[in-house]
Amino acid sequence: MLRTLGILLVVCGASGAGFSMALGVRRTVDLLQQLLGALETMASEIACRQTPLPRLMAQLETQCRGPAAGFFGRVARELSRREEPSVAVIFRRQVAAAAAFPSPVRQALLQLGNGLGQYDVPSQLRAVELAAQRLRSLLDQCREQQQARVRSYCTLGVCAGLAIAILAV
Repeated sequence: MLRTLGILLVVCGASGAGFSMALGVRRTVDLLQQLLGALETMASEIACRQTPLPRLMAQLETQCRGPAAGFFGRVARELSRREEPSVAVIFRRQVAAAAAFPSPVRQALLQLGNGLGQYDVPSQLRAVELAAQRLRSLLDQCREQQQARVRSYCTLGVCAGLAIAILAV
C-alpha cells in the first residue's frame, strides 16, 4: 500500500513539474502581450497627450497585471521621487529587480529606458516602436514554439515520473 502511494506521488510530482514548465511558457506569452499593450498605450500617450512619464508609468501599472504591473509601478514611484534624473538609470535598476522577465525582454526594456525622457517626442516614439518590434518578434517566436513546447514538457514530466516509478519497483 505504501509502495503504491509512493509511486503515485512520484508520478504526480514529476507530472506536476512538467505542467509547471508548460505554465511558464504560457506566462511568458501573457507577459509579452501585456508589455506590447503597454507600449501601444505609451506611444499614444506620448504622441497625443504628451503625458509626463511618472503619470504614464502609473497608468501602465493599472493597465497591466503581475510582473509587468510591478515593473511599471516601481518605475513610476522612482520617477515621482525625482532622486535620479536619468530614466535610463531607473529602468536599468528596475529591470535588474524584475527577475520574472526573460533576458530578451530585459534587453528591450533597457533600450526603451535609454530612449525615454531625454530626447524629443519623435525620438521617444522611435524608442517605443523599436522595443515593440523586439517584443513582437519574441512573441511570434514564443507562439510558434508554444504548442510543441507545452506538449513536450507535459509528456516529459509524465514519462519521467513513470520511469522513476519503474526504477523504484
